[in-house]
Amino acid sequence: MRPHARLQPWVVCYYYVEPDPEVPATWILPVDERQLILPDGHSEIVFALAGAFERWRVDDAVVSTTMSSSYVIGGRSHSVNTRSIRRIRLAGIKLQPDALWHVTQTPLGEFRDATLALTELNHRPLLRLENAVADARSVAAIRQLFDDFLLHELRDSVAQDPLVNALRRHVGRTCGSLLISQWLRHHQITERTLERRFIARMGITPKQYARVVRFKHSYLQFMSDSPRGASKRYLESYYDQSHFDREFTAFFGVTPAAMASRSAIYRTTVSDHLLSSEAK
Repeated sequence: MRPHARLQPWVVCYYYVEPDPEVPATWILPVDERQLILPDGHSEIVFALAGAFERWRVDDAVVSTTMSSSYVIGGRSHSVNTRSIRRIRLAGIKLQPDALWHVTQTPLGEFRDATLALTELNHRPLLRLENAVADARSVAAIRQLFDDFLLHELRDSVAQDPLVNALRRHVGRTCGSLLISQWLRHHQITERTLERRFIARMGITPKQYARVVRFKHSYLQFMSDSPRGASKRYLESYYDQSHFDREFTAFFGVTPAAMASRSAIYRTTVSDHLLSSEAK
C-alpha cells in the first residue's frame, strides 16, 4: 500500500499479510512451505497481529527464532527464510532508516543486523500504535493509522548525517558498484569513522549496504528478463558470471540454475513483489 504523498520521501510502502481465505483454518502447513526474504537496504516496523512464524538466516539453518510479537528491523545484510507455524496475520511499514531513527530516537547500531522487539524498544507511541492496529477492523483502517502516526512523528525535519547520506546517494547512483576504499580516500574520511556513523544510521556497515544494493539491482534485472537472465544485463555490476553466481548463492542458498529450474523448495513471491514495486 502506498503511504500518504507527504510521507513518500521517507516511507517505501505499507503491507498487510493474512491467511489465504480459500484455505481452511484446520489446514496443516507443509513442513517445507517457506518464504525467502531478501535484504533491500530499508528498515521495517512489523506488527504481529495473530499467529507465529519461524525465522532463520539462509547461511545458518541451525539457529531459528520463533516470531510471535511485534518488532523493528534497522538494517539487514543477509537473507532469511520464514515459515508459518500458526496462521499469521501481520502489518508492516517499510521505511528509510533515517525515518526509523527519527521515530524511535534509537541508533540502529544498537540492534545491528538484527530485530528488536517493540517491548524491548519500549517506545510508547509505537506500543500505542500496535494496540490501535490490533483493534482495526479493516486494511484501510490500518493504512489510515499508519498515515496518521507517521504524519505526526515525521512532521519535523528528519535529521540526517550528511556523510552517511552522501555515501548512500553514491551507492544508489552506482547501483552498489563502487569501492568504499576509493570513496573514503576521495572524501578524506577514515574507515573507522565512516563505519561507526553508518552503522548508527543504517544498522549495517557501508560494505554490507553496497553489497545489498548491488545484488538487489542485479536481481531485478535477472527477474525482468524472460527467460530469467536471458540478456545477461544482471552481470553489469559484477566481474563475471561466476562472481554473480557466488553472490546469488550467498543470498538464496541455491544457484541461479536451481532457481531458474524451480527446484528450490521455497517461494520468493513477497520479495519479488516488494522489489518490483520499488523499482517502478
